[in-house]
Amino acid sequence: MVSKIDYFLAIDLGASSGRHLLGYIEDNKIHLEEIHRFKNELYLKQEKICWKLDYLFDEIILGMKKCKELNKIPTSLAIDTWGVDFVLLDKNNKVIDDFISYRDKRTHGLIDEVTKDISKDIIYKKTGIQFQDFNTLYQLKATSKKSWIKPHLFLWFLIFSTFY
Repeated sequence: MVSKIDYFLAIDLGASSGRHLLGYIEDNKIHLEEIHRFKNELYLKQEKICWKLDYLFDEIILGMKKCKELNKIPTSLAIDTWGVDFVLLDKNNKVIDDFISYRDKRTHGLIDEVTKDISKDIIYKKTGIQFQDFNTLYQLKATSKKSWIKPHLFLWFLIFSTFY
């Protein structure tokens, strides 16, 4: 009797490249197979360093198609990204701003600005991470300088929310 193999797909989006890794167990051994690898390059848009959102999504789909071509359909999927970057969506799930990279300089100096309103102790107790100006909190602060974002709402949500 031939047993069914469960495949587990991990998609890693790194700063300069991305890849699809397929893991599975066969003959009591763990196997790892690289299915797809692609470049990940930043670009400059109106003085902002951005990720190529559409390109990245196309590459994710391409790697999944390669799994199908190999008849190795994943049972589960996980995506690992930079951890601090984000895309804002409107109420209809449409992207409303550029996908700005953590490497952009818009957050330089914002730690001091944010810690005027919220102490470093509170931030650390809530986040548990070191103070680096590319962290999401400071990216949200930089984003909140646009008129359509209410800055204190995002700060409140990140610092005082119990949802995480």
